[in-house]
Amino acid sequence: MPSPSTPSTPSITCSSLGFGWADGTPVLADFDLAVGPGRTGLVGRNGSGKSTLLRLMAG
Repeated sequence: MPSPSTPSTPSITCSSLGFGWADGTPVLADFDLAVGPGRTGLVGRNGSGKSTLLRLMAG
């Protein structure tokens, strides 16, 4: 396993992201994310909002 490197400037950031479905069901509220360069995984249970988050980030 490689040794940890010095933290760098994030490649992707989201600040105070929020989203809810048309019926009022909240999905994300005041969500912050900073992802640095390299490999990153996004894991979670089915229906937890992984694809929704990526779609929001993609625009």
